[in-house]
Amino acid sequence: MANSTSISDFKKNVVDAITHDDTIFYAFGADKDKYENGGDLIGTHILTYNKIPDTVETVSTYMTIMVHTKVFDSRYDRNKTFVIPRLEFYIYSHFKHMQMDREITKDNRCDYISMLIDNMFNGSSEYGGIGELKLSLNEEGAYNKDFLYRHMVFETVDLNKSFCEYE
Repeated sequence: MANSTSISDFKKNVVDAITHDDTIFYAFGADKDKYENGGDLIGTHILTYNKIPDTVETVSTYMTIMVHTKVFDSRYDRNKTFVIPRLEFYIYSHFKHMQMDREITKDNRCDYISMLIDNMFNGSSEYGGIGELKLSLNEEGAYNKDFLYRHMVFETVDLNKSFCEYE
């Protein structure tokens, strides 16, 4: 069922999966004296809204996680039974924080984290929706003179409303 509750649950499931993955935690390169695990990054490095890096003064890496829905094209779904939930990530990294430990990967930090996110979510059906998540966008760019980003979007299918009286 695609409504505000399911969007919240979808986002919560995604954040929970990311924050319990030690590889992703270490990929952020967060200060180990301040952060012990992925759960500690919520609200500082992992955000459930699109924080604009201009407001950040720390040389670091950030991930924003958002969920959107839209109805299917009416040519294919006249009753508006289905919606397309979109799971959207922005991975922002300060240019001074892009280099990873070469023993871990030769990729830059944004590319490496996006690979981990792709491996975790692409093809999965356990986080939300009734279909599998499919990667539909993975692009990189420069947000401003200090921050680079990787933007990822996954899409799935869900019901527009519940067919059950109570969930």
